[in-house]
Amino acid sequence: MIHIYSYRKTIIDLNLIHAFKDKRSEELWFIRDNYYRHFADFIFETIKSISISKEELQHRIQLHHNSYAMLKKYEETGQHIFVVLGHYGNWEWASFVAGMETKLPSYAIYAPPSNKTFEKFLVKNRSRFGCQLVGMNQMKSLYVNLQKQQSLVAFVADQTPVDTDNAYWTNFLSINTPFFNGFDNLARKTNAIVLYTSIKKINRGYYEINFETITENASQETANTIAEKYVRFLEKDIQDKPEYWLWSHRRWKRAGINY
Repeated sequence: MIHIYSYRKTIIDLNLIHAFKDKRSEELWFIRDNYYRHFADFIFETIKSISISKEELQHRIQLHHNSYAMLKKYEETGQHIFVVLGHYGNWEWASFVAGMETKLPSYAIYAPPSNKTFEKFLVKNRSRFGCQLVGMNQMKSLYVNLQKQQSLVAFVADQTPVDTDNAYWTNFLSINTPFFNGFDNLARKTNAIVLYTSIKKINRGYYEINFETITENASQETANTIAEKYVRFLEKDIQDKPEYWLWSHRRWKRAGINY
C-alpha cells in the first residue's frame, strides 16, 4: 500500500491543480488520497478479473434496470449501438458487461500496448465474456464488419491522441484538451445510436452502470457534436466524484502541462 500511495504523485498533483483551480490544496490532497484508495481497489479488481466468473461479475457490476430496458429497446431498431465511456470507476469490468448484456455481436476498441506479450494477455482476458477486441489501428476492418450486421461497440474515449492536429479540442475541466474523434466520425457514418456510459461506484468492489443517450441518429449530427456531448457527461461525473477518474496518467501532456 505504501508503494500505491507514492505512485505518480507528481503527475496526479499537477493534474488536480490544473483541473480544479478553485479548490484549496487541502481539498486537492483529499481527492488524491481517495484516488489512491480507489486505484488500489481497481488494481485488485483487475487481477480478480482473470478468474472471476460471469455470475460473480454480474453481481459486482450491474446495469441499472432502466438502462437495461433502454439497451433492449435500441437493439430492436436495427441500428448499431455505440457505448462510450471514460477511464472512470472500473472501465475494465464495464467492457465485460458490453458482451454479456446484449444479444448483438459486440466489440471493444483498445489501444494496443507496445509489449506484445501483455497485449496477448489483454486481448484474451478482455474477450472472456464474448466481446471481441479491436485495436485502434483496425478501425477500417471494424467499419467493414459494421456493414454486415448490427453490432454494439464500446469505446473508452478519453485517451490522449497522438495526432493532435486531427483531434477534437475542447475545454475539459478548465483545460483546452484534445480528444479522439474517431468514434464520432464512425457513429455518423453508420448512423449509430450513441450512449454515454456512467459507472457509479456503489461500494468497494461493486458498481452500477447507467446509460445516457447522446444521440439516436448519429448521421443527423454535425462533426464533433457527439464528442462534445460525451465530454460534458464525463466532466460531470468527474466533478461529482473526482476520485474515480484516472488521475495518474499524463492526460494533458499535449495540452501544455509539463510533467
